[in-house]
Amino acid sequence: MNTTGSAGPSGIDAYGWRRLCTSFKAASSELCHSLASVARRICTSYVDPKSISPLLACRLIALDKKPGVRPIGIGDTARRIIAKAVLSVAKPDIQEASGCLQMCGGQISGIEAAVHAVRTIFNSSDTEAVLLVDATNAFNSLNRQVALQNIRRLCPPLATILINTYRAPTELFVDGDTLLSQEGTTQGDPLAMPMYALATIPLIKKLKCHSKQIWYADDAAAIGKLADLRAWWDHLTREGPDFGYYPNPSKTWLVTKEGCEAAGFSTFAGTGVNVTQDGRPYLGAAVGSTEYVEKFVKSKVSSWLSSVCNLTAIARTQPHAAYSALTHGLSSKWTYLCRTVPNISNLLKPLDDILQTKLIPALTGKSPPSDLECALFALPARMGGLGIAIPSQQADREHLSSLMVTSALQDHIILQNEAYGHEVIAKQLESKAIVRNKNREKSSKAACELTVVLPDSLRRSVELASEKGSSTWLTVLPLSEHGFTLHKGAFHDALALRYGWTPDRLPSNCTCGASFSVEHALSCAKGGFPSIRHNEIRDLTATLLTEVCNDVCIEPELQPVTDEELTGSTANSRTGARLDIAANGVWGGTFERTYFDVRVFNPHAPSNRQTNLQSVYRKHEKIKKRAYEQRIREIEHATFSPLVLSATCGLAMEANTFYKRLASMLASKWDHNYSSTLCWLRCRLAFSLLRSSIQAIRGARSSCGHAIRMSTVVDLINSESRLPSH
Repeated sequence: MNTTGSAGPSGIDAYGWRRLCTSFKAASSELCHSLASVARRICTSYVDPKSISPLLACRLIALDKKPGVRPIGIGDTARRIIAKAVLSVAKPDIQEASGCLQMCGGQISGIEAAVHAVRTIFNSSDTEAVLLVDATNAFNSLNRQVALQNIRRLCPPLATILINTYRAPTELFVDGDTLLSQEGTTQGDPLAMPMYALATIPLIKKLKCHSKQIWYADDAAAIGKLADLRAWWDHLTREGPDFGYYPNPSKTWLVTKEGCEAAGFSTFAGTGVNVTQDGRPYLGAAVGSTEYVEKFVKSKVSSWLSSVCNLTAIARTQPHAAYSALTHGLSSKWTYLCRTVPNISNLLKPLDDILQTKLIPALTGKSPPSDLECALFALPARMGGLGIAIPSQQADREHLSSLMVTSALQDHIILQNEAYGHEVIAKQLESKAIVRNKNREKSSKAACELTVVLPDSLRRSVELASEKGSSTWLTVLPLSEHGFTLHKGAFHDALALRYGWTPDRLPSNCTCGASFSVEHALSCAKGGFPSIRHNEIRDLTATLLTEVCNDVCIEPELQPVTDEELTGSTANSRTGARLDIAANGVWGGTFERTYFDVRVFNPHAPSNRQTNLQSVYRKHEKIKKRAYEQRIREIEHATFSPLVLSATCGLAMEANTFYKRLASMLASKWDHNYSSTLCWLRCRLAFSLLRSSIQAIRGARSSCGHAIRMSTVVDLINSESRLPSH
């Protein structure tokens, strides 16, 4: 499920393999077991390289680095699946073997810890400079035989598979020609990075006596006195080639403190190393003077402004796709900068402005939002917002969070303690939990404070949008094949329904003669849209029940009431009465029958909008129970569950309990994770209700049919759509 990328020599990409492994029931299960057998074999015993040569062959792509060329090997997807499975098991061993000085071994927040540690050491009083080293074609020049011998001793659990896949040359296919990969790692192989991390550990240990150092793959940083840095550099250039590491002086920079630049030129004379006292980029952040860091951040912001402008142009025609690109992709770029560079909130103001004046209006189809609306949109989607954080306001918080999560690892780096054991990991995980809880508390507090000042109508809409599962349509990736995409009009209407706005281009009068409004559209019986909304949920629920229950039927007729006495004036004793769904085996044994009746109500209707939301749910549940519960219990000898949902994707208590039970049964039947199955189910319900509501607003007031398209490959859909697990 976590495998991505294009096809290797076999021609089947990750997309195809995900379907092969999930969509064909017994055949898919057999394929997964076969892959697992191959993985066990090559991880635990040495095999003839010729026997697995088709698995190791790669399609070669030349990536333009401007300047230079990086050869990327696109291996067969089956190899990548096996490699990812192996890494999921061997990760703790790789972390422990890599230690705290080589940060590409899977350490928690390792790259952020490296940036913070380098900056801390550089700013200390006894430091004169930092040497930022890059190597020539490092991954492809690695001495493969030396690396494999060292890894056998450093990390035995990973050694066998690396020896099986790298001890013999592999074929690389490019433009009809075949090249042999005889040295280094294959870039594109999931095992390449951990292999490189482990292969450089002996070299790192040889250099430890000179200066403080920190590595991320082939990007090395040494910090200390100029004389010590020169000794470290000389030692690196002398020892590095034996491991296949060739330092490139033309791409190496010595960043000195103010007043040390001349001494830096003198100390590194004749080496070809570049010297500056301004600063240089380091792992996506910047190290150096305050002026350089500010210049670096401004250049980044300038490039992001251009990206936001491009995204704004896309949002005018594809707002759903543009929103996902912002929240799932582009925003992570400035989030990383916030986490690794301190005191940049003022420099991010231009991003605030362009998001508020250009991108958000293009996404919503409205005029630029007010400060109050921007604060609302900055809230997480689960709290009624859009998850579009204000960059300048998140900068300091993200930086402090990063410092807290990486503090234990930073301490080890600063002290040059190689050990990355359970103690460090436990401290980092504890810090992550603390940060996560603090962020949730801060978001909850901001939501509560915002709720107080919101207008009554908007406050009610935010309350509805904050219900469990009601925002899954917003956070999922818009993939049309899974039915998770909205065209621009539907996306704008969905946001209007979410926040109680009046959609554009509404008619003044309904065909029934009443004045037209969203409230009226969701309740008007003309055209049968309330029935369609009801039937969508009924049919989806019944279809899912057929997967796990027997004797499932839609609109079962109840036995007639003869001599039984039903209490209550609202009890339904009519002959021929029907409920929506009946199924056996939902709550108990095979023959225990359960009846369901679906109600989807309009929370904006006059009878509902002035009442507490939970009270509204209870009211509609009680109406259903008064009508049917006694009759079902005493005549049918069965149980009754009312399924009450709001048109804005909320669930009443009993409906929520039932759908959790259904998700549990489906997860067990399909051998899927319960949390991902529940999230998928909520997403399906949300899209069904959302489309029904939009249809009620935009549809012609005449009878029309509807259809349900089912898919049971839950893990596949969740993986491709990036649905979170609850």
